[in-house]
Order: sequence, then structure tokens, then C-alpha cells
Amino acid sequence: MFVTKLYTDNWTRNRNEENCIENPSWQQIKTAICELDGITKTLVSLEADDESYMMVGGGNAGKYVVTTTLDNEIFYSLLHPVDDEIATSHSSVQKTNLSIFYQALINANNGIQKLTVGGQTGNYPAKICVNLPQCLIAAITFYESGELEPLFTWEEDESLVTA
Repeated sequence: MFVTKLYTDNWTRNRNEENCIENPSWQQIKTAICELDGITKTLVSLEADDESYMMVGGGNAGKYVVTTTLDNEIFYSLLHPVDDEIATSHSSVQKTNLSIFYQALINANNGIQKLTVGGQTGNYPAKICVNLPQCLIAAITFYESGELEPLFTWEEDESLVTA
């Protein structure tokens, strides 16, 4: 497998106890991501080498941010597929209404979600706040091949946190 190290955080007040697992199994990675709660466990890092790694952070209210670099210079954020959900849900009025409602909630927050990542609370653009299944699919693809999941939309990043 591509990932050689799994790092997790564990916060008690303002003190972090980092954990590292060498050559982790997929089950160990999945468990670490599923344990993210945005309180004591806020960041999972999957390292392949000095230049390639993926970070999954958050967990607050089921929202996560996924950032990946393959060269430690260009960083990509996984995007939430709100527009895709609306476009593919025309067959079901209920799904369309839920997607429109979700989009309205995002707009009501000015497109900002508050998440705790790496022990720090920040405001993140809602478009990069994804759900747990997306995190897991992105992570297993990176774990197995060291690549970005091609079925998802990734955006090149300059800065994740907004002021």
C-alpha cells in the first residue's frame, strides 16, 4: 500500500498527544477517520513520503475537510458535490428539495462552516466541507494508489481557512 504512516491527534484542553502508526492497515485508517469528533480528535494525516500526504480534519457535526498534496507544493481540497446532487436528483422531488434546503443553509452561513482541525477552530468554505463517506472513499484511494480519487472534484488550494 502507498501509505507508510498514520498520524492522529488527541487533545486534552490545549495539549495534544500525537500518535503514529507505521505501515497502517486500511482498518486502522478507517477507524481513525471515523473517530474524528472535532473536539479531542481533530486531524488524521496519511503520509506516503516526505512529499505526498493526505490530511482529514474536523468531524464537527459530520463535516470534514480533506486536503492532499502529491509533491508538497500543490495542495488540493476535496469539494462537496452540492451541484451534482441537485443535478442528479431530479428523479426524486424529495431529494431535490433536500438539496435545495441544504444549499440554502450553506448560503445562510455565507458559505462558511466552523470546524476544528488540528486543535484549532477556523472558518472553512462550505464547498470543501464534505461528509464521512466522501472522506473514506478519498482516503482508501490515496491509501491504495497514492492518487486523488478521480470520481471526485478537487480544487487547487491557496488557503483553506478564511478570516
